[in-house]
Amino acid sequence: MSALSCLDNIGAPPKAVHGEMGNGQYFEFTADTRYVLDEGFGVRDTSSLVLKSLFQKTVGWELKVEAHRPQQNYIWLKINPNLEEGVYLLSVTPNCIVVESSSSEGLVRAQEDLMQLLSRRGQEKEGMDWRLPAMEIKEGYTKI
Repeated sequence: MSALSCLDNIGAPPKAVHGEMGNGQYFEFTADTRYVLDEGFGVRDTSSLVLKSLFQKTVGWELKVEAHRPQQNYIWLKINPNLEEGVYLLSVTPNCIVVESSSSEGLVRAQEDLMQLLSRRGQEKEGMDWRLPAMEIKEGYTKI
């Protein structure tokens, strides 16, 4: 897995700093992919679930929200108070995607970057595999 960083290029799409992304491993979005929300969110609070509407509109999947992490195939939105304000971490593995930030704004920004990565892969048509290579991203953003 490679480390990615854009702290010196805030607002730009993530770029690989070194190494090879994925090493042949992918996270695959399916109709069974679930959102898992950290304790800081209510299960009914879907305002920060950016990918939910993308999948609903594009392929007709509804990414459901779960209270507990399944063994695989989930996106975990996690509040991490130890991260600096304006930074998020994004970790993609074959089993899950973990999105961490100290604020809900960071979690939204990370999901927006995930959407950009998916669209770069040309996966906008129904019936195609929705896969992302295993990777880690540490991104900085400016607060609105």
